[in-house]
Amino acid sequence: MNKRIEEELFPFYALGALTDEEKAEVEAYIAADLDAKARLDALQEVTALLPNAVDPVMPLPQVKADLMARVQASPRVASAPVAAKPVGQRPSTGQLSWWDKFRQSFAMPALAGTAVLAAVLLFIWAFSLNQQISDLQAQVADLTNDTNLLATELETLQTDNNDLRVRNDLLQQELQAQEDILASYQAPGTSTLAISDITGENPEARATLTVAPEGNSATFVAANLPRLNADQVYQLWIIRGDQPLSAGIFEVDENGRVILNVDPALAATFDAVGVSIEPAGGSETPTPDQIILLGAASS
Repeated sequence: MNKRIEEELFPFYALGALTDEEKAEVEAYIAADLDAKARLDALQEVTALLPNAVDPVMPLPQVKADLMARVQASPRVASAPVAAKPVGQRPSTGQLSWWDKFRQSFAMPALAGTAVLAAVLLFIWAFSLNQQISDLQAQVADLTNDTNLLATELETLQTDNNDLRVRNDLLQQELQAQEDILASYQAPGTSTLAISDITGENPEARATLTVAPEGNSATFVAANLPRLNADQVYQLWIIRGDQPLSAGIFEVDENGRVILNVDPALAATFDAVGVSIEPAGGSETPTPDQIILLGAASS
């Protein structure tokens, strides 16, 4: 919106009080902006009512007599007589414009003319004030939008911060678990069994079963295992002779890793340790063609 045109020129355009250049500027502006044209049209409709803002006052008979005496005393009137016209008759000019009506409204005492002028000035002031209110409302709307956007961004940042805090806690727990496992590996009397891929399909997959001294704890650690479908799980088996015993089911993280605590009594003696892929919930015995990792105890 062009504030200079709408606040300074629109009111005087409606009153017909602009220069030709200013009038052309306004008309070019509203030709390119239909909303601005609608605002000007509304202003002109209100302006057209200004001649009716006050009631016309009939002049005293003496005013007419004095006026006719001046006309008759004029030298130009005396040298060029004018054909008499019936009193009150005026040339036909068609429908009066609002400006003619406005000028006619000044055929009243000076006090009435002052009232009309005050009405015009009040109207112009009210129009300008209305434009300022509209601008302030637009600014408030923009500030509201910015506030909502900032609130949304703050909420997103808080969510991200909470996610990072949770992930940091998980990493701290994982680090502590790895440190505990490392310490158990280094403890005197600890035994560790290496478990590796027997299918050739996942050569990078590997695992270990570590049994602490005196058999008071056992830990299974695996890495680089592929993620399974939702209807599948990995199952750990402690094998004694030809008897497989389930040591639990597990899933791996996005990096294919898992740390699983194993019943130390179960891991106290074994001939082999294996991992198979089983239906969700696990199986009573390993599916033969689904055993992917296997490690045998040394004799």
